[in-house]
Amino acid sequence: MGVVGRCRLCLTPAELQDSHFIPKAAYKLIRGKGTNPHPLVVQPGKVVQTSAQTRAHLLCHECKQRLYHQGEDTFFRYCYRGPGKFRLLNMLRAHTPLLDNDQFAAYVVPDSETSLIEQIGYMGLSILWKSAAHGWRDGDSTLPSISLGSPYQEQVRQYLLNAGPFPEHGAMVVEASDENNRLIAMIGTPATLKLPKHYLHWIDISGIRFNLLMGARLTPQMKELSVFRHGQRCVLVAKQQEAMLANDYLEHLKALAGRVAIGQK
Repeated sequence: MGVVGRCRLCLTPAELQDSHFIPKAAYKLIRGKGTNPHPLVVQPGKVVQTSAQTRAHLLCHECKQRLYHQGEDTFFRYCYRGPGKFRLLNMLRAHTPLLDNDQFAAYVVPDSETSLIEQIGYMGLSILWKSAAHGWRDGDSTLPSISLGSPYQEQVRQYLLNAGPFPEHGAMVVEASDENNRLIAMIGTPATLKLPKHYLHWIDISGIRFNLLMGARLTPQMKELSVFRHGQRCVLVAKQQEAMLANDYLEHLKALAGRVAIGQK
């Protein structure tokens, strides 16, 4: 018999599965060729090539399958899979951007694709939740983690379990990297930035950056950008990844929020 314990998602005692922090399919996608084919992994202050895949006994079989069917399956069909193979980016570029400058473009998601974007966002949310729910180790070192804080940790768990709504004071903003973005073929580690009115948690995986904004003072305009909101959904295309951080990131989102709100009137 395997490891028995309490599943971190459904909280039910069960035989726990050997779960990857980031699904192993991501590592397979970005393996290179030559003498060192291991994927590039972005860690604090450095980029390394490694075959290490962070794992732990965290979830029961049912919850592991839940995360796969509600998010991971769709994500890996639409993420960056190599040059010219990025279905999410291609889908967005089939439409006229809402905003477009030298740093990013913003696209309104067609009504027919809103479920798809929700599933991609669900995948990112599950990764960030796992980072906060468990202390993950990568060999002899501890993987950077985030803290969602109370009550958001429990609210996110309930949402992933289909037992509650997405947090009222939260937003999930999805970015796709364009072909010139240096992070398009990398796997990142979770990071957090404290901003004046909220926290920003993010992670990069296979050409998609997931930005989770949380805070009681998060503005209604920022919430409008969430892929989990009702109505019009928006996805960003980042041309310069670093430009989307800190104050620049906040200002771009404020400007975008105003345009999205105008478009709804």
